[in-house]
Amino acid sequence: MDTELPLADELAAVFARFSNVLLTEETVANALTLITEAAVLAVGDAAGAGVSLLDAKGSRSSAASTSSIVARADSLQYELGQGPCLSAWASGHPVDIADVRTDLRWPEWGAAADELGLRSCVSVPLLSGNLAFGAIKIYWDKPKAASHRLIRLLELFAAQASIFLVNVQARDKGRMLSEQLKSTLAQRDVLSTAKGIVMSNRRIGDHDAMLHLMARALNEDRTLQEVAEDVIGSTPGLDT
Repeated sequence: MDTELPLADELAAVFARFSNVLLTEETVANALTLITEAAVLAVGDAAGAGVSLLDAKGSRSSAASTSSIVARADSLQYELGQGPCLSAWASGHPVDIADVRTDLRWPEWGAAADELGLRSCVSVPLLSGNLAFGAIKIYWDKPKAASHRLIRLLELFAAQASIFLVNVQARDKGRMLSEQLKSTLAQRDVLSTAKGIVMSNRRIGDHDAMLHLMARALNEDRTLQEVAEDVIGSTPGLDT
């Protein structure tokens, strides 16, 4: 039996609030600002959030943050060439710091973050297919060991944010989509189809269908894409 997890419910509610605005947003800068605000709402107890888009060499092309302190913490990573955001982008996997005073992976950045009053952080990559094109960072002003559940929540958040950003980038640049962007949009179509199946089978609305898929992804420790493909694959008469 599926269990609707509170975190999935909160995440679905956050995106229900921001989705209409994000899907019609015409500039990357404004979309990034909205995503940082949504990230703080999704987590609840964070000191702030930041998001950066990076090119193939790891240089920032766009960035946004919820405060000047977060903006400075983010900028220091690129000035020093070290930090959780760059590591999440380079590896394509989440990176968490329970306490900058005891985590010695990035000593210069950790000391600087501590001086800014930031003690812990989770950074999750923004992915287009298998390629990272940026990262979302959540900061706390106290030590915090991120649970597996929280990291999974942020991965789901980043996956949804990536879809919004791909759409905005395509409109903002006014050019043909690359194959990677086409792949990401195809993933969005799979998710939409899966939501439609859940809505029909369970006789529920769009919001509740998204909540159901997120809860299942969290419960089964899988990605939204994997769950959506499974829903479609188990429905007779549908080709993936």
